[in-house]
Amino acid sequence: MKLYRMELYKLCHRKIVIAGTFFLIVILLLFYSMRVSEESAYVDGVLYEGREAVRINRQITEEFKGVLTDEKVNAIIEKYGFPQEVVREYGGFRDSNYLNAFVTDYLADGFMRGWEEGEYQISTRTYPIAETELGAAKELTGQEIVLEYANGWSTFTDMLNGGAILASVLILLTVSVLFAGEKQAKMVPLLFTTKDGRKKDIYAKIAAAFTATVCIWFLVVVLDLVLCGYLYGLDGLESLVGVTKITGYLTARSWSASIWTVGHFLSVVLLRSFVGVLMLCAATICISAGCNSSFHAVSIAAIFWGMPILLWFLLPSGFVFQLVRFLIYASPFYHVMCSSIFDISVAWPVLVWISVIYSAVCVVRAYLKYRRQRG
Repeated sequence: MKLYRMELYKLCHRKIVIAGTFFLIVILLLFYSMRVSEESAYVDGVLYEGREAVRINRQITEEFKGVLTDEKVNAIIEKYGFPQEVVREYGGFRDSNYLNAFVTDYLADGFMRGWEEGEYQISTRTYPIAETELGAAKELTGQEIVLEYANGWSTFTDMLNGGAILASVLILLTVSVLFAGEKQAKMVPLLFTTKDGRKKDIYAKIAAAFTATVCIWFLVVVLDLVLCGYLYGLDGLESLVGVTKITGYLTARSWSASIWTVGHFLSVVLLRSFVGVLMLCAATICISAGCNSSFHAVSIAAIFWGMPILLWFLLPSGFVFQLVRFLIYASPFYHVMCSSIFDISVAWPVLVWISVIYSAVCVVRAYLKYRRQRG
């Protein structure tokens, strides 16, 4: 345990790790403030924005919260009316709130695709739920459509995307020196002659690397959850993903992730994100074990992390290349991207298992490779 604590301290006490963690927290706070400022609510002739708009939208949704019915839909429009004001560069009707915007998007004949005449239409009537995609989703899933305030989960997933990418960079900088740093400092012969022995030293290093990785990931998730939960609340877990700002569209098909509940969606994207950072850690450990300097380890690990993005755009069409594209979704970068689940909503468990097996192989290779080192 003493050796493990020493290795963990060696990884985390470096200035670049401390500064990187501080930078990560600041960026998440700035992004959160930006997302909150985008919220608006038009109620009783008054336009609210930012934190006050979130409060108002949560407040008015409480009255209609629960299983969505045609009666509730009509009551919402009777109380708040259809939104009508079109403002250039604003992504929606300016005089809308959470409730009448929801009805307009999914249960009315209005739409907003642009700001020019003909690119938008002010709603004039509502449709029965059974005649819409919501009705199709209800029939397909066998579950009632639930209306709750769910804007917070859109902010949560966007912050998770950005936070996990920044966390991945921090993990690269933290873990890449694990073995390569010792070889660069010519410490390998000395470390392998200590009373704790070669095997215990390697175990301690690997455990410390995974501990640091898990802590960085948890920092992002917990900070994200606390910020969003404090202001937006935790309602909306029973809503369909397709009727939230997470995606903004509903496709009532059995293969579509848009008909998942938000709770199920979050459990999947969090699992994939966690597997993604663990895979990145394992691969970086393996790379570090084969490099003689920290710079080479960081460079190669960064290429490993970013290469799938380049491959995605360079690969031509064809069945074999489509298979490669599918496997690319098992890479650390695409695992932490929440939106990628919409492309692999049926096959995501297969990709998770591929990543788990790959990670295990990387750790074993790193162990064997570094154990054979002579200095």
